[in-house]
Amino acid sequence: MKLNLKEIVENLIKNFLEAGDLAIQLREKGLVKKIKSDNTPVTNGDLEVNKFILNKISKVTPDLPIISEETSENKNTLNLKNFWLVDPIDGTYDYINNLEEFTINAGLIINNKPVAGLINAPAKKRMFYSFEKGNSFELTNGKKINLSNLPTKKSENLKFISYSTKIKPEFKKFMIIWG
Repeated sequence: MKLNLKEIVENLIKNFLEAGDLAIQLREKGLVKKIKSDNTPVTNGDLEVNKFILNKISKVTPDLPIISEETSENKNTLNLKNFWLVDPIDGTYDYINNLEEFTINAGLIINNKPVAGLINAPAKKRMFYSFEKGNSFELTNGKKINLSNLPTKKSENLKFISYSTKIKPEFKKFMIIWG
């Protein structure tokens, strides 16, 4: 399957920014929280952002199935090699509690490998996206930063990354093991 990844991602950036605005607006109006069957919270914000993102992705790539945390469609489909993987609100706890540590995420998987992705952290006003090797960007305050050109440290020294300063207990044990 040959896709123009740059075009696909660039066509979705505006939509992800709009989804972030929607998430913030819904939170400001007041969220309705429920508990899912896996005992995790979900809000009307999760569901509305999910509906919005899935609609936009479907318009840009109508032939690709979408697996989303908030819908059952395609979750039990075996042997998918090409699909979108979406988490409309990652960090629902922080979202509910009016904190900044939540993101809107989508990854494009082709031949079982991630080839493109979009992450919007709307409360922090930071948008990240990537496609193909060497094309990773951040949008902050209207400025586009090419993250692929930034100096990096040796990756062999990298052991753990977290988007949050609050490390979950299940990850703390790995930090201890890995040093």
